[in-house]
Amino acid sequence: MLGVSLQRRSRHRHTYEEYLAYERDSGLKHEYEDGEIFAMAGGSRRHNALASRLSAALELARRPGCNAFQSDQKVRVLATGKATYPDASMVCGKIEGDPADPTGYTITNPSLAIEVLSASTEEEDRGNKWQHYQLIPSLEEYVLVSQTQPRVECYRRLVTGTWEYRMTTEGTVQLSNGALIDVVSLYADLPD
Repeated sequence: MLGVSLQRRSRHRHTYEEYLAYERDSGLKHEYEDGEIFAMAGGSRRHNALASRLSAALELARRPGCNAFQSDQKVRVLATGKATYPDASMVCGKIEGDPADPTGYTITNPSLAIEVLSASTEEEDRGNKWQHYQLIPSLEEYVLVSQTQPRVECYRRLVTGTWEYRMTTEGTVQLSNGALIDVVSLYADLPD
């Protein structure tokens, strides 16, 4: 998720349709969960540089029939209704739009979602958001990237439906879509 923090807009319960209209009219990005709308703040330079490098790696490894997306691509978890913006994502195969979004901009079938962690979002990305992402049937891999130290964590769905966890602090990480992430290069010369 792009953002330094999430802030509650109000305690009023909004419909998903109200959320879509609010976001469209505001021109800003918001997450939606359980009737609440959460504003997303901009990311730090370091966060944005990491997200840019990860998006570039996805694009370089993109296979025919796959599409890589940056942080402006909204993803909705149909099983729970949560709408969010991963820092990077990918869909392989036909893109499935959210039937409740008349604009057709929201996707529901990412095969990969990547989040760059920050102090204010790490707990959400590791906990609540991860619980929601696991309910996306198409999701094969969820990747967490630390801003503070060289560390890439991958959760990969096995054929049994369970998730395998791997953490890498040096060397390379090969994602399920074939993208290679060299940890040294990923973290080299990052801005503060």
